[in-house]
Amino acid sequence: MGSVKDTRLYDLLGVEPGASAQEIKRAYRSAALKHHPDKNGHSEESKLRFQQVCEAYEVLGDDNKRELYNRYGSVDASQSLQETAAGPSFGPHFGAPFGSSFGLSGMSAGDMFAQFFGGGSTTGGVFDDDFGFFSKASSSARKRDFGTRRNRGPTSHGPDIKHKLKCSLDELYKGKHAKLALNRTRLCATCKGSGGKRSAACETCSGTGVCTQSKRHGPMVQTWSSSCPTCSGSGVYMRQKDICADCEGQGCTQERKIFDVEVQAGMVHGQEIVLPGEADEVVKTAYGQEQVIPGDVIIKIQQSSDEVFKRFRESELVIENFKVDLKTSLCGGTVWIDGHPKGSVISIEILPGEIIKPGSVKCVETMGMPKIGGGFGNLYIEFEVVYPDNLQKTTIDGLADLLDKEPSIKPMSSKKAFVGETVEGKVIEEHVLSNLVPDFENDARGSSKTSSRANHKRRKFPADEESDSSSCTVH
Repeated sequence: MGSVKDTRLYDLLGVEPGASAQEIKRAYRSAALKHHPDKNGHSEESKLRFQQVCEAYEVLGDDNKRELYNRYGSVDASQSLQETAAGPSFGPHFGAPFGSSFGLSGMSAGDMFAQFFGGGSTTGGVFDDDFGFFSKASSSARKRDFGTRRNRGPTSHGPDIKHKLKCSLDELYKGKHAKLALNRTRLCATCKGSGGKRSAACETCSGTGVCTQSKRHGPMVQTWSSSCPTCSGSGVYMRQKDICADCEGQGCTQERKIFDVEVQAGMVHGQEIVLPGEADEVVKTAYGQEQVIPGDVIIKIQQSSDEVFKRFRESELVIENFKVDLKTSLCGGTVWIDGHPKGSVISIEILPGEIIKPGSVKCVETMGMPKIGGGFGNLYIEFEVVYPDNLQKTTIDGLADLLDKEPSIKPMSSKKAFVGETVEGKVIEEHVLSNLVPDFENDARGSSKTSSRANHKRRKFPADEESDSSSCTVH
């Protein structure tokens, strides 16, 4: 290969002038992917850069055009010779980096995109389906834009529609059917998304939806594309009488779909029910409306709280602080649990001798939540023993005698001494318990209100024993 007059097109693709056709093709694919507008937020810089890369490959990918460019710096030999005789060329920088390539090659912007990105060209493109999602060069909003691409079919998945379904514990125990109404956009059933009975390709833009214009400024050429004013960028022309009456030519309709949602017994909070392919068939994009592969309708279970029962490990139920009286906790008896999600009242027999201690946990088998695979979980009960506020003296004396005779009850202390005596070198002091209510709001140091129990204790001692009781401190 001889000397190359201008290397700007090679620089755009990032290859050397002596690169092979395969190297140029690979470089073009990489550069086009890198600068594609969809990957760069549709910025003006990315659009310009992407167009320059495409135009560079149009020349370097064709052996004849590449030879002309290497020799003259342009694909127009006669023009290049004239510009060479007139003086050095500054080169165009207004869309076409090497001259009016569109006009010389007879290829419009829409035709170029169709060739490169599989937009209906019979010759195919170097990307085939790699850029199937790229449909139009113009970003103008257009009616029935997705209708012009219906023959190719949707290539991208649409978004899912998510909804939360509140369920009580009773409903999750027994299962239920719920009616769910959702609004969605679907293809018009009458015209199948075409917008009308019949249509023809727009003659102004040759069905591309894009009009490309070029203007020469001396040695430079400015090229720009815009939405076709005749078809509003849709690429098709439709007579008024052929427009679909149901969708008014839009190709899609808004519908309200009512779903029958089955909540199976045993489902848990956060579990999802998926209705595949029931979401929108047409979505709004930056380029207008686009037909997509419908997403799913996803319904997420949201369990409401229950006043009595708590659920854990999916199939287990828990009752916290279930109150039982002192007699039943010591002597046994029957307790009743109401409000079970099964819908029945549960009777539990506490056997005599089965001591229920405060905070103890007991299990009732198979009285939990249903399991998806079959069977039931367990019910766990945390007991809270309710003690009486006071007892009559006869009850205290009788209970003390009975407990003293019970061999399983052992006293916690065996010391027997009197106040003021010395035992093992230590003086015995007597104190009483008080109902202390700390008043943290009014006194940050923890001042407290003392009940009358301590005063009552003081009144038990006669005045002549004051000297003996003075060694006792009441807290």
